[in-house]
Amino acid sequence: MDEMLRIQSELFGSAFVLAQHLGRRMDALLAPMDLTARQWLLLAVLARAGRPLSLSEAAAQYGSSRQNIKEIALGLERRGYLRLEADPADGRALLLHRTRLVAQAFETPDAQAQGADFLAGIFAGLSPTELADLHRLLPAWLRSLTEVSR
Repeated sequence: MDEMLRIQSELFGSAFVLAQHLGRRMDALLAPMDLTARQWLLLAVLARAGRPLSLSEAAAQYGSSRQNIKEIALGLERRGYLRLEADPADGRALLLHRTRLVAQAFETPDAQAQGADFLAGIFAGLSPTELADLHRLLPAWLRSLTEVSR
C-alpha cells in the first residue's frame, strides 16, 4: 500500500472512531434533557442558520437525508424543542422552528458553563497549535466532502 493511501485509510477509520466517541459523550451529557447527540446536532444546525430551515435545507447542512431529518425533527417536536410549520411561501415544505425551550436548555449561564467544561474535556489532550491545525483542516475536509456529494 502506498503511503498516501495508508494515511487516508487511517484518517478515514479514525474519523469514524472519533464520531463514536463524541456521540457517546454527547449522549451522556444530553441524557438529563432527554436528547440525543443527533437531535442536538439538528438544533445546532438551526441555531447556526439563524432562521427556520426547511427539511431539505436542514438535511443538506446536517449531511443526512430529508427523511432522517424529519424523523429527528418529529422527536424534537414531541419533546417541545421544535415546531414544524408549513412554509408560507411553499405549503408543501415544512419549516423547522426552534422553541423557547432550546434557549432555556442551552443558553443559560449554567448550560454555557457546562458546555465549556464539556469542550475543555473533549480537547484537553491537544495543544493550542494542534487545535489551530484542526480548526483549519477539518472545515476544509468537510467542504471537500459536501462539494463531492452535490
